Amino acid sequence: MDGVIIEMGRSHSHDVLASLSPVVTTSLARLAEGWEPSRTPVTPRKAASVVLCRDGVTGLETYLLHRHARMAFAASMVVFPGGGVDPVDRSVADPLPACGVRETREEAGVDLDATQLVPWAHWITPAVQPIRYDTFFYLAALPAGQTAADLSTETDRAAWTAPVAAVAAYEAGELAMMPPTLSILLELAGLDTVARALAVGRDRVVEPVLPEVVRAGDRWVYRYPPPPGGGAG
Repeated sequence: MDGVIIEMGRSHSHDVLASLSPVVTTSLARLAEGWEPSRTPVTPRKAASVVLCRDGVTGLETYLLHRHARMAFAASMVVFPGGGVDPVDRSVADPLPACGVRETREEAGVDLDATQLVPWAHWITPAVQPIRYDTFFYLAALPAGQTAADLSTETDRAAWTAPVAAVAAYEAGELAMMPPTLSILLELAGLDTVARALAVGRDRVVEPVLPEVVRAGDRWVYRYPPPPGGGAG
């Protein structure tokens, strides 16, 4: 699975979907197997996640958190700093960036301003899952003079990683990722500097992705929205 090449001009948050594997995890397949169509899905909680970036020796790097196996949601997965919107975030006009700023400070020790967040993606957890989030993903550059540190109680470790290396580790079975994380890393793998990534983000069309989990023959797969302009999803 190669990085997604982002051409010059406006990008769309659905562009990457054709590059994602449709295969779901065993645990998600079990949930889909037991799902009753008449059941009302859990209302997803609003959330924000920040893709913290810096320019490393060999190019762009992102700060990845490796979650504990005991977590109720995204156990053992590699994720970006983030979490659900809390009441304190609702004290401002737009609670989503406020949530991203707070979570990045709490989990990575990095202080950001909401104006430094650049929208990149918007994913909603599949309806069959008992814990669901409606998550907005933002890019942000590591501010000069600051250092990220693993302050989260939900992770085993955290590290700066080149997106191409993270994708390769995923393909080798060394890292586990949910589709939103993988999709973002695939796109960032095609961008060599933080400045370029932020420039792409500032001219990006972001629309929500709500994957469906459907049966295809003898297995369960993701069905994604069609790409911009139509076509198969």
